[in-house]
Amino acid sequence: MAHKPNQGEPRIKVVNISLAALALSLPAFSLHAQPVSFAEAIDLAVEKAPGIQARGLQIEAAQSEAIAADQLPDPKLSVDLLDTRIAGPFEFSPRPGRNGFPRQRIGISQDVPSIAKRRARAQQASADIVAAEAGEKDEIQNVRLYSALAWVDLYYAHRRLNILKILQDSLDDLTNTVASRLESGYSRPAQAFDPERLTAELADRRARREADVEIAKASLSRWIRIESPEIAGKAPEFELDREALLTSLELLPLLQIREARVKRAEADVDLARAGKNIDYSINASYAHRRPEYGEYVSVGVTINLPIFAKKRQNPRIAASMLKSEAERLRLEDLRRQLIAELQSDLASNRAYKENWLRSQNTLLPLAKKQAEMDRISYAAGRIDLGTALNAAVVFAEAEIDLLDRERTFVRDTVRIKFTYDRNLP
Repeated sequence: MAHKPNQGEPRIKVVNISLAALALSLPAFSLHAQPVSFAEAIDLAVEKAPGIQARGLQIEAAQSEAIAADQLPDPKLSVDLLDTRIAGPFEFSPRPGRNGFPRQRIGISQDVPSIAKRRARAQQASADIVAAEAGEKDEIQNVRLYSALAWVDLYYAHRRLNILKILQDSLDDLTNTVASRLESGYSRPAQAFDPERLTAELADRRARREADVEIAKASLSRWIRIESPEIAGKAPEFELDREALLTSLELLPLLQIREARVKRAEADVDLARAGKNIDYSINASYAHRRPEYGEYVSVGVTINLPIFAKKRQNPRIAASMLKSEAERLRLEDLRRQLIAELQSDLASNRAYKENWLRSQNTLLPLAKKQAEMDRISYAAGRIDLGTALNAAVVFAEAEIDLLDRERTFVRDTVRIKFTYDRNLP
């Protein structure tokens, strides 16, 4: 949600930071409180997260490296400035023409790796691109998850604080009756201090809850870059479909990253096997001698001979295959881990929901009836002030307990949804 500053508001400066020779413009913090809904908070977090921008640069870097992955090496230039005899029938002499056949030579050579090696390097680069793209998806998922949880935390921090404010109003109403109750003899003089004591205790709790609000604001501000965010709208409501979440599990970025590592390891095996193929180098040179000896051009081929494969190529192939199998096993282990964690999370979530509904449908109504009956009894003079105050506190505690159970369930549902469901908008 855009915020347009008024004439008297300070202007927002945008700080440009250079990263890897590219100018990344990071939006500055808004200087005023701004209401933000759940969906808006997530969108702002994704839009302004520098971590996502960094992942995008990693993708570009991997794509750039892939261009050169299967290319031929750079050609080599060689120059011989002095080619003179230092032993033999002609003694060494610094004067031209006195030491045999002096010459100057210039040559060029080109190494040509086997096609199998170049193909394997291209596969390595392709796997690196896939891993970088999956890393960006994982970063986006984390930003969405943590910004969503931060919004939920702020939402319920405000609601807990509001319950304490309502409790304070209830205590004030009862406190106003103390003088008349003392005069009529319905209350003991010592009970006149009960409202003050409870008010002080309540002030302590409110201070902690106010701190919770500020902490939640700071956490949400870290993601959406609004200095003092406020909550707009209601808490999100999601339904968890076990089968749909299990199906979506295979699309998780964590698995895609691990799968890309498996592909990279398989490409490493292909590259190690390609070490048994013959590479060669083509070279050509031009040599200049004294006029009476003429000038020369030579062309040649250099071929590597992998004839010691038992001690060179074969051990490397075996090592690459072992690493590839290790990566495959890690992928399978991660898949099993995620399935087990999802099933465990769903079981805990069901328990959280049952606890919340039990408090909503049974515990809170009972506490409310008890508080109402005690208030009526207090008005009729059948119970003392301390009992009435405690009844008000017990009812507020029941409301806070209900809210805490609701927060636990909603927060856990959001966490599961944004962790495992890849079909979120």
